Amino acid sequence: KNKYDIVITEVGGTVGDIEGLPFYEAIRQLILEKKKQNCLVIHTTLLPFINAAGEVKTKPTQHSVMRLREIGLAPDVLVCRTEDAHHLSDSLKKKLGLFCNVNSEQVFESPDVETIYEIPLVLYNQGFDKTIINKLGIKNSKKHSQIKYLDKAIKTYKSPKKQVTIAM
Repeated sequence: KNKYDIVITEVGGTVGDIEGLPFYEAIRQLILEKKKQNCLVIHTTLLPFINAAGEVKTKPTQHSVMRLREIGLAPDVLVCRTEDAHHLSDSLKKKLGLFCNVNSEQVFESPDVETIYEIPLVLYNQGFDKTIINKLGIKNSKKHSQIKYLDKAIKTYKSPKKQVTIAM
C-alpha cells in the first residue's frame, strides 16, 4: 500500500472478443469508482503495413477504439505497434488522434525491437511517462528518472559477459 504512485495493468486480447468483456466491464466500473481523473485507458493497437497499398492502415485501430467506446471506455492514450521499417509519422499521429478522439501528442509508437524489455525505454524516449504524469495530475517527481536501471539491465542482457548452457 502506497508503495507505487501508478500501476499499469494490461488486459490482453482483442477488443470485442467475448472473453475480454468481463475485464472491460470491470475496468469501466473501476474508473467510475476511482474517478476518471485518477485513471487512464491506454489502448495498445497494431498499425499494419500493407505492402500492396504501400501504406500503414489506421482503420483497424479506429474500429477497435469504436468497440471500446461501445463498451463504455474511451482511450486517453494510444500506443501503436509498428514494424521497424514503417514508423509512425506526424501525419499518421494527427489522423489517429482525429479519428480516435485522442490528442496527437498522446499517440505513441511501439516499434519492433530486439527484446520486449526495450519497449519501456522506447516509450520513455517519446515522453510517455511525462504524458501519464501530466494526465493524472501528479506533481513531477524524480522517481520516474530511474529508467537508467532498466537501460543498464538491457545492455547487460544484450551483451552478456558469459555464456550459460542449460540442459533440459
